[in-house]
Amino acid sequence: MKRLYCLLAGLAVVLAGCSLGPQMQMSVPSDGADYNGIKVYVHSIEKGEFAASASTAVSSANSDIGDLAELVVDTLPSLEYRIGPLDMVQVVVWEHPELTSPMGQYQPAGQRVTTDGMLFYPYAGEIKAAGLTAQELRAEITKRLSDKILNDPQVDVRVTGYNSLKAFVSGAVNKPGFVPFNEMPMTIPNAIAAVGGFAEEADPSAMQLRRGEKVYDINYLEAFRTNLPLDRILLKPDDQIFIPTLSETQKENRVFVMGEVARTGAVNVNQGKLSLAEALATAGGLQATNASSRAIYVIRNTSEAQIDVFHLNAKNAMALAMAERFNLNARDVVYVDASGLATWNRIIGLILPSVKGVSDGMGAARNIELIMNGK
Repeated sequence: MKRLYCLLAGLAVVLAGCSLGPQMQMSVPSDGADYNGIKVYVHSIEKGEFAASASTAVSSANSDIGDLAELVVDTLPSLEYRIGPLDMVQVVVWEHPELTSPMGQYQPAGQRVTTDGMLFYPYAGEIKAAGLTAQELRAEITKRLSDKILNDPQVDVRVTGYNSLKAFVSGAVNKPGFVPFNEMPMTIPNAIAAVGGFAEEADPSAMQLRRGEKVYDINYLEAFRTNLPLDRILLKPDDQIFIPTLSETQKENRVFVMGEVARTGAVNVNQGKLSLAEALATAGGLQATNASSRAIYVIRNTSEAQIDVFHLNAKNAMALAMAERFNLNARDVVYVDASGLATWNRIIGLILPSVKGVSDGMGAARNIELIMNGK
């Protein structure tokens, strides 16, 4: 009886330790719960609840492109270019080459507007060219020449160098630099084409557009795949476009796969897109003996005040189709919980060595007792 008590006491100690849990397990909060002052919302992936909670979801009809919706125009406008400082302007007076090219072969193709917007033309004097269209400047020169030296002069004016209004494209493109505005509307595809297209090492999925104090994130590849209207996003003077390299974005664009998978660790979000199914497959899939297919979670730090938890019950194989449709965000945490059987097996694994140790110890004590008694 005494040995039985010793065995039971040993088992009690082991089981008390096991009650703390042999592995990390997910304790799912209730929807709308608070965690350290942060609001937690729970969503069901198999039911198609892919978006964050209503407090942060985009309510616009153009929610597919988020903040970019405010940049999209219905139709491209017909623009009339207005001359600015440092633009090159060519003035032709027909049948009067001495006025068209008073400096002969040494005169470049046009005259440069000064930094204060002035243009000098023979017999017309200084003209405030900045802010005028080519046709308005033509009318002003025609009037001044008519008043002084010519009768009904035939004047033509065109802009030969666009230097006053620019957008800037930097990063992983073939010819980074500024892109001048002209009579044609400038869109994002136009600007990228003007700098020679993306470089080989570029990550177009992480493009950024800075306008004033605001920065817009643009997944250029996804836009093409889903036919989003990038060709109707008009750039404005002084806009800045930046395209990082793939090596730069991969440092930040990762998700973390943890729990009962073959290989825990970080998975790269390549070219801005990674589905939950792809992340699990990259991690080697669920552990067949330990993972609970009913308990797959994506934990997302949506904002400083909000966490969204997305739950997938993949017991039904059709739920894997929803996992393929669910796109992960950079820095998401994917966690696969342990099954009840895995928990039991681990508890038994902890108990058996202890039970064997207690049993062996009791057997050794019995043998010593027999020897001491001369048996």
